[in-house]
Amino acid sequence: MDAKTTGSIDYLRLVRRVVVHRWRIIVAGFLAVVVPTVAVVSLSTENLYEASATLFLLPEKSDPPFLREFTSPEATAVYVVLLRSRSLAQAIIEALPKESREELTKRVLFRDYLLTATNSLRRLTGGEVVVYSPTELALRELQEARMNFTIARDGTVTITAVAFSPRVAVDLANTYVDVLLSRSSSFARQQARGTRELLESLMTQAKMSQGEAEDAMRRFQAKTGGRIKLPEESKSDLTALAQLESQLGDLQVTREVAENKLTYLKGEKSRPGSPTASADSSTQGLQERLTQLEAKLAALAEKYTDQHPSVQTARAEIQETQERLASALRPRQAPKPGGASASLKPIEAAQLSKQMAALQVEIVSLQAREEVLQQRAARLRRSLSAMGAREQEYSGFMRTVLTQAKLTDMISDKLTAARISEQSQIRSIHVIDLASLPRQPSPKQPLTLLFMGVLGGLALGVGAATAREWVLQVVETEREVTRATGLPVLGSIPVADRPGSSEKGAAPADDLPVLFVAGNDLHSLPADACRAIRTALDCQGLDRPLKTLLVTSPGAHEGKSTVLLNLGRAFLETDRRLLLIDADLRRPSLHRALRTPNEIGLADVLRAGTVWPEAFRPLAPGMDFMPSGIKPANPSSLIASKHMLRVLELARERADVVLIDAPPVLAVADCLPLCRYVDGVILVARFGATRRRSLIRAKEQLERVGAHVVGVVINGLSRHETRHYYSEYTHYVGIQKRKRKGKRRK
Repeated sequence: MDAKTTGSIDYLRLVRRVVVHRWRIIVAGFLAVVVPTVAVVSLSTENLYEASATLFLLPEKSDPPFLREFTSPEATAVYVVLLRSRSLAQAIIEALPKESREELTKRVLFRDYLLTATNSLRRLTGGEVVVYSPTELALRELQEARMNFTIARDGTVTITAVAFSPRVAVDLANTYVDVLLSRSSSFARQQARGTRELLESLMTQAKMSQGEAEDAMRRFQAKTGGRIKLPEESKSDLTALAQLESQLGDLQVTREVAENKLTYLKGEKSRPGSPTASADSSTQGLQERLTQLEAKLAALAEKYTDQHPSVQTARAEIQETQERLASALRPRQAPKPGGASASLKPIEAAQLSKQMAALQVEIVSLQAREEVLQQRAARLRRSLSAMGAREQEYSGFMRTVLTQAKLTDMISDKLTAARISEQSQIRSIHVIDLASLPRQPSPKQPLTLLFMGVLGGLALGVGAATAREWVLQVVETEREVTRATGLPVLGSIPVADRPGSSEKGAAPADDLPVLFVAGNDLHSLPADACRAIRTALDCQGLDRPLKTLLVTSPGAHEGKSTVLLNLGRAFLETDRRLLLIDADLRRPSLHRALRTPNEIGLADVLRAGTVWPEAFRPLAPGMDFMPSGIKPANPSSLIASKHMLRVLELARERADVVLIDAPPVLAVADCLPLCRYVDGVILVARFGATRRRSLIRAKEQLERVGAHVVGVVINGLSRHETRHYYSEYTHYVGIQKRKRKGKRRK
């Protein structure tokens, strides 16, 4: 396998290692941020007070259906924009008491760190420093730090003010309510006043017309003596014509009201009957289409009920056309309600443009309905023309009286509703609760600072731990080793307890190799793992016998001597002659583990240039050991000398398997010359300690000198990984042990 496939990282395992092995870094980073934050919050944070007022925005459907108010279904968004607007904040500052204004300018909550840094840079470069006026500071405080507006889905608005003084917090919240109500009330009254004045004018005209029609009717009856009677068919036509003319008058009044509102939003003088939409190519076709559909709906309504599919289809087409026409008209609008000179916010302008487009679409629809009614009324008038002159004259007077009476009643009802609307205090806002004086400081700012400190501490701790783990990138699994080096994994040896660790008062010698087979327990899990490694080596030696094996590791304290010692025990069990050579001339350890004097060893043989027979010390039947000898001054030169080849030749003659304990590859270069002359090199990596890049470098150095690296052994497998790798083994061995215990009891 190519060693370049090392970029793949097991992120789940990385997270687990960060949590399990780097928790101290996480705790340290967490405390490094949280402790100062708690100190700052406890010692230097000033008390802040919160006061809240609650409003309720009425929906549009609470208004009479014929009165279109400024507050559309998007009124909530408009009021949010108004609450956050600069113009409202200016009005608040003007209406605030002197003490509250002084707090806004002298005790600032909003810190513009960008401006502070920019001013520092300007001072260094000799530029002009930006300093805000007291009014501007107060505006920034209101818009950025002091006020919070929460809009619920049901139309409830909560205005929350923050201040260093309880009285200032109450003043801020209630002043916002007062100014908002005054602005909303004056605007709504302007709307209602315009509608009321228009309806009063229409009412005056309707009463005059009704009086004139009644006078004309009385004069005609006096002249004819009241002897004229109409046929029953003509009476029904006359009643239908009067109803049509009444409906026509109602549509005309509604259209004039809509035109009046549209004129107000445009900021123009009242000119009912003015053109409603520009007759360009993009809207003219839609207006004509809407007119045709209104006529079609009217024709269908004469034949069918409202539940008929054709009627419902026509209504759906009308609604779709209205939406398309409104979308086409919206970009052309230039709202300027009441002729106001102040510029509107973008969202306010967008909402008003949408309302203006909707008004224009409504006016077009009303005009189309008027045309349809006029055509139907014309047909009825032609049907009545067959009567005599006296009957026609009488029917005309009668129709006018009925029409004017119904029209007057309709305008009277609308005028009454408009007057009630104008006299109401607030049209679309109700005050639920005003702000009251807070009794204790608000805990929100300290809690917010503490929460930010906790998040910052966790971020620092986890980030530092993750960075540390990412930099180290230790190997843990066989897959990681294979991906990193491309070498096969000969086996994984579980961590083993040291013999002296269970004795009271005895400190275990951590630097000594450990023999896994202790007492009568010949089948411990680490020992069986070494037997599996022995089998893997035997399988590799079928084509090329591996008689001399050098055991090394990338760095120190990775357990190479322990692996060599227990691997030798596994070879010894197969009735093969074994020779152990301690070639680590700098830090030998095998002689201490085997309880053998470190005299007349490899270093002495290499210095003398003669291989003494007493250098090979028999330790057990079929097992010899050559210690390192007295520490030389030049270990690298001795290992690289020609006498080392002679030692290897004699070792091959004396034993079937020769295991050589060599120094770490990356620590010193002593073993590199020797690697070329052995049959194979075993690279030992410690679980959770050997870095990925160290393992890769060690493999590259060995291959650079022509060494035959047969594989990697993972030493010190954790108990968690041991359960993962050897769960079936543990279960099987546990059953065997229980069986043996049962036999002994019998």
